[in-house]
Amino acid sequence: MAILGKDMTFGLFFLNSVAPWKTDAEELKDGLEQIKIADKLGFHSAWIAEHNARAYGVVSSTSVFLSAAAAQTSNIMLGSAVSRLPLHHPLQLAEDMALVDIISDGRLYLGVGKGYDALEYEAYNIDFDERHEKYLESLDILTTALKAHKVTYSGKFYDIKDIPVYPRPVRPSGPPIFVMVSGNDESMINAAKQGHSFVLGGITNEDTKHKIELYKKTALGSGLSQEYVDDAIARSGKLLFCYVAETTEQAQNEYRKGLEWYMSERDNRPTFGVITRERNVDYERFLQSENTLVGCPEKVIEDIQRYKKETGLNNIILWMNIGGQPQEQVLKSMSLFSEKVMPHFLKNENLVR
Repeated sequence: MAILGKDMTFGLFFLNSVAPWKTDAEELKDGLEQIKIADKLGFHSAWIAEHNARAYGVVSSTSVFLSAAAAQTSNIMLGSAVSRLPLHHPLQLAEDMALVDIISDGRLYLGVGKGYDALEYEAYNIDFDERHEKYLESLDILTTALKAHKVTYSGKFYDIKDIPVYPRPVRPSGPPIFVMVSGNDESMINAAKQGHSFVLGGITNEDTKHKIELYKKTALGSGLSQEYVDDAIARSGKLLFCYVAETTEQAQNEYRKGLEWYMSERDNRPTFGVITRERNVDYERFLQSENTLVGCPEKVIEDIQRYKKETGLNNIILWMNIGGQPQEQVLKSMSLFSEKVMPHFLKNENLVR
């Protein structure tokens, strides 16, 4: 669901990292419990990352994990962040995601991307250098398969002739598709032309505002209606680091261990504009970033108010469980956010999916 007008929505992001102090099973079961509780606490969405061959992300199939989450929840939207299109056959991914959509009664958000890690491609013997071309073909096929009952397509990688696609998703138009966007304007332009929503990460508030305006201009110029564009943006959001505790000092101290372990494992790509490829994290610099919401409820409220004023974006996806945070800490942070922060931004009951 997305909230129209001035109100905000808050989702949660799950990478499911296996830190040295947790097992794979503990981390995955903790993640499912967090989603189950988030559903009851009133969080708007839960987004699951997809990786393989890396300890920092052990969900190799978003559709499998989302199905488990769907079976234990009732209201929360469930998103893939992202399904790496070049690593899946697009027809099978469409079928799998349609199953998730049905199990969740139409609560699927389908986030798509290319993947950025060459090792993950090598593990499956898939050419990393062809990922962009393959992504574009796969997205065309996936979009068609979720809307039409049969698919015909001829391209460099796929040759599909009048193949039926079952099961059909809940909505005739299929679940909303989201494109992940970081620094490249071209990604936002393509998303706008195709009418897809977006999730932002790794950019400043100023660039966020620029990209939203670029999206509006491009989408309207491509013939999409104002209503359609407004709904697509209302669903869209930005990924931010977040952790809440009774005091700011406590929040900063508790969040640090998981963050620093995660960044020591994940040095193949800078993150959110505040983490470099250097293995030693400048934690004080990280805490000062406009992409970081770590503190007591009052501080987090102020930071979100500034974020909304500077970007105009109404949806935030919060990364609380980074680097295998202790379960009791994550659940407490979620509860504090729901009880002390969320009410300041959720006043309108005019909801649309």
